[in-house]
Amino acid sequence: MKTLGEASTPAEVRAEAALTAVAAWTGKQIGFTSAPPGIASPSHRGVDSEAWLVAVDQPSPAYFLKIVNSDQKAFVDLEAVFEAASIAAGLGCTPSPRHLARDADAIVFDLLPPGWRTARMDDLRRADVMEQVIALKKAIHGARPFTLSRTVFDRIRVLDNACKAAGADRPDDLWWMLDGVGEIERAITAAGYDVRPSHADGLASNVMISQDGAVQLVDFDEARNVDPLYDIGILLNETFPFEEEMRPALEVFEGSFRQASLDRCRAYAAADDLVWGLWGMLMNSISPRGDIEFLKYAQWRLLRCRMSLRQPDFELKLRRL
Repeated sequence: MKTLGEASTPAEVRAEAALTAVAAWTGKQIGFTSAPPGIASPSHRGVDSEAWLVAVDQPSPAYFLKIVNSDQKAFVDLEAVFEAASIAAGLGCTPSPRHLARDADAIVFDLLPPGWRTARMDDLRRADVMEQVIALKKAIHGARPFTLSRTVFDRIRVLDNACKAAGADRPDDLWWMLDGVGEIERAITAAGYDVRPSHADGLASNVMISQDGAVQLVDFDEARNVDPLYDIGILLNETFPFEEEMRPALEVFEGSFRQASLDRCRAYAAADDLVWGLWGMLMNSISPRGDIEFLKYAQWRLLRCRMSLRQPDFELKLRRL
């Protein structure tokens, strides 16, 4: 573990700058060590930021320092992240954010104690874990609104324009996927939808599980006010390959199963796959981090988007929204 003044790499210098910016820790003995690096494939984990474990006036880390990577700054509003995580922490859904170091593009959070680990997809497939994740997400849906409100379709437009501006390689059928998701947006808009504060992240890597089976949500970079069925739809999309497996979880969420809700979840999932496909293509074009398999991740998400849009009952599902 390094202490302040011992930085020897660019990443450690950035960590020192962020920790020094925390006024409440001035004069304290601070140690820090890097957390595992991010990967995009086969699991999407820790790609948006550099992560550090931090000890303050004690030998063991008690805080988690997150520094947003330079290629992600355009997509992460740190003030909004801090606000959303603070609201969720007040509900017992996530570790508390403690310090915002805006000039260093960093936030310090409480660190979960030893014994907690990152969830895997097979963990989420367990009914007891999925029920807890859904309960946490529902608690956030009932909170006061967040600052940000942005649909998945808004994000698609932003990322598509960014890909064009960057000259990113685009698959020949991207126009067709954009058209198909455009149909989804029109159908959902016509049907109407609720807007609630949401975690808005379906990745298993952003769920933490303790040794005794307790669950917490982490990473509120995507948190915003959205349709709650988007929040649940992307979770189910990442967890279950078949709609039959999604039904019990959706029943837990709503109290009873409704086909229209499943159809909307599946529609949102296709749009979310397109978002992350575009993001991966953009990062492959502009990111200096050549060790991250952005393109591989993009290709996987776009493949799943195509599969959804090609379902024989795609048009029927849109009519049932």
